[in-house]
Formats: sequence, structure tokens, C-alpha cells
Amino acid sequence: MKLKHLESALSSIDYQFSKPRIELEQYPTSAELAAAVTFTAYNKGDLGENIIACDLGCGTGMLTIACALLGCGQVFAVDCDENAIRQAQHNTQEMDMDLEYVVNFILAELKFVPSTTVTQQHRG
Repeated sequence: MKLKHLESALSSIDYQFSKPRIELEQYPTSAELAAAVTFTAYNKGDLGENIIACDLGCGTGMLTIACALLGCGQVFAVDCDENAIRQAQHNTQEMDMDLEYVVNFILAELKFVPSTTVTQQHRG
């Protein structure tokens, strides 16, 4: 897939949040930006066939859908906002492709838990 084809496919998606929650930093990702970022990763071999991608904070699903269009074997779309997940699911269904077999939506809030492992250096 060429960059312009990916951008064209993404341009039909409603990427604006219906009810943005500023405290969650829900800012829309345009088709141009989503295509550029994912296409760069695709060209580096980080996205594509047999790759499992995870879109943390998937929002309206722009990056999720781009990963699926670039042929990722599976894409996990994670968000803590139920409205965002619904909108991403709707946008995926609107693509008129079998993306629902590739994309898995997960409603979850992820938190960083620092490791408690302490590394000791032995001096001899």
C-alpha cells in the first residue's frame, strides 16, 4: 500500500471526538498524521504482516485502523473511555472491510507500576 492510498482510506473516518475529555488529553489524530506515522513504522518493518500492534489510548481509532489497513495480523485497541471505544468500533465498521476480525477493542485503564527489582553489583 502506498502512503497516499493509506491517507485516502483514513480520510473518510470521523476522527473528531464526539465528547472529548480534556483531562484524558483526547486530541484528534488527523488522517495525514496517522498515515505518516504508521507508514513510517511499516517501512521500518515495525508494522505489517504477522505483526501484533497495540494502540494504547486508541481514541477514535485512527492509528488502530491504519495498522489494520497496513496488514497487521492483529491490533489491540485500548482506551479507558467507553465513548472513545464506541466511536473507534463504529469507525472500524464504517471502513467496509473485514477489519473487525483483526481489531480487538479493550476498555481498560492502564497504570504504570514501577519495578521493585533491585540490581546489586558485586565487587570483587
